[in-house]
Amino acid sequence: MLKNKGHPSRRDNLAVTAVALQDHILHDLQLRNLSVADPSKTRAPKGENTSRSLKRNTKAVIDTGLQKTPQGPKEEDPEKEYVLDPKPPPLTLAQRLGLFEPPPPPLSAEEWGSVKQRSVSQGDSMQPCPICKEEFQLRPQVLLSCSHVFHRACLQAFERFASKKTCPLCRKSQYQTRVIHDAARLFKATCATRIQACWRGHVVRTWYRDLRRTRPPTDPKLRRRFFEEKFTAISQRLLRSYHTDIDELFAEIDHCLAINRSVLQQLGGQCGRQLTDGDWQTIQAQALRRETSECSICLTPLSLSSGRSQRPRETALLSCSHVFHHACLRALEQFSWGDSSPFHACPLCRSCYQKKILES
Repeated sequence: MLKNKGHPSRRDNLAVTAVALQDHILHDLQLRNLSVADPSKTRAPKGENTSRSLKRNTKAVIDTGLQKTPQGPKEEDPEKEYVLDPKPPPLTLAQRLGLFEPPPPPLSAEEWGSVKQRSVSQGDSMQPCPICKEEFQLRPQVLLSCSHVFHRACLQAFERFASKKTCPLCRKSQYQTRVIHDAARLFKATCATRIQACWRGHVVRTWYRDLRRTRPPTDPKLRRRFFEEKFTAISQRLLRSYHTDIDELFAEIDHCLAINRSVLQQLGGQCGRQLTDGDWQTIQAQALRRETSECSICLTPLSLSSGRSQRPRETALLSCSHVFHHACLRALEQFSWGDSSPFHACPLCRSCYQKKILES
């Protein structure tokens, strides 16, 4: 007993090792220091400490009467990258005794840059999340120290399910986590490219549609179809420009027919009455007073005969007292109205007439 008094026994070493292992297992099962855990939920604020800090930070405020511009909270950069667990967890007894490896020290900015470069070269941000198999899009994204990327919510759910910090892909434990926005930037660039492609396609389609509308194609069938469509469009445009009120059209037709009937009735009243011999003598006296010497149709003298051996040409006296060659008047009647017309108009005064043939 005296010999072993100053040295620990083997049984004591086994007891310390067992306690250290139990403590290490207990720390792992308690899920302390998770990489994506919410610090407001894992660490409960102490009321006494907060009240003391508030009392220490209180300062007297002097009211000067001047309005001060309210200073709101500073807006942080939404694309700023930061580490979720900047400090390593405290060493357990087993790690201090060398039974387990201690957590690695925090990575420096250069080391994080090399990890991110390796992740970019592998194209992890362009692939779906390995846990939920969905695109990253604009949802929060985390980068592990083993260069694997996940959704922040997916990694948090996996850590709660596995009860320890282990990478879902390479099974590396005690990793470090950093929030990145590579997938969000790629998604924005993809959306911008799609919008530009849609706009350019719309512009090209509009230009091609206008080209097809203005220039006829060279193929005979398409060319014929092009001109048929053009003719149809012009016809429809003309029809739309016309006034298609049927009732008004019929009313206008009835009005025109009524006017024509009244004119015909007047002409029938004037020309239907047969002139007597006394009327013709009066008309002939008016014609003699005019001293008309030539036909107004052929512009030749009325008393001139067509030849020395022929008799003089017949003249026609109209009821309006105008005199013409009978042959010239018949030719004018046939040219203007034809023989079927019941009434004829004088070439000079445009009045309805009756004629009487006179011999020069």
